[in-house]
Amino acid sequence: MKKLKIVGVVLVLGILIGLLIFAIFHPYSDSHLRIEGVRVRLPENTLIVDGCNFVNLAKCEKIIKVGGKDQRLVFEYKNFKKNGYPLTAVATINGKEFYREDGLNIEVNSYLDYKTFLNFYVMNEEYILFTLTKGSIGRTTTLYAIDLEGNVILEEHDLDTDDMLIKDTVDFVTYKDNTVTLYGSRMSGSITYNNDTICNVKDKEIVEAYYTYTLKDGKFSKKQTKTTTAKQYIKDNKITCEED
Repeated sequence: MKKLKIVGVVLVLGILIGLLIFAIFHPYSDSHLRIEGVRVRLPENTLIVDGCNFVNLAKCEKIIKVGGKDQRLVFEYKNFKKNGYPLTAVATINGKEFYREDGLNIEVNSYLDYKTFLNFYVMNEEYILFTLTKGSIGRTTTLYAIDLEGNVILEEHDLDTDDMLIKDTVDFVTYKDNTVTLYGSRMSGSITYNNDTICNVKDKEIVEAYYTYTLKDGKFSKKQTKTTTAKQYIKDNKITCEED
């Protein structure tokens, strides 16, 4: 009888120890993730960063070599509300903040508040360039250039006047040495221009264009290069317009 009790006690202890080890070392899924004492409820792909090592759904770390040295970039959500959603998105380089957005409302806005960081590029062994797209509805991308101290050297969302924005529904950015070229468009959708149809726009009106930014002496200069008029756009996209 005593032997059975001893065996029972040993068995129970073994189970408890096994559960403890499992609890310590088991890689919990993000449905159990807690940050700042709050159980996180972020959907997948709320944060996308190209080539980043994700610690969890809300944080990732990316190493970029600049000037022969590793630079540590961290992208994360912070200030979690009791409902499990964050109020803030932050990005830092070597602990120095270069991007911050407060007042997020992901639980209501859904993908409109998602963050996508892409197109990383090291220029002149001094600056890191990348694009940030908010949501996935198009025309919400900004080009950034930062130095190693977290200072923003370039921040371009509006490429020109009259709603000329980055056309982020296509391959829109090209890097070469100390220049970056962006593809811009005033078109919202395939045929809409300024809340009207492209067919009603004057033939010579510029509706799309390329903009080249050149780095010199720590500053970027901008030049509009190739342009597309409304007439050419209609022809290239084979749009049929009714004649009056």
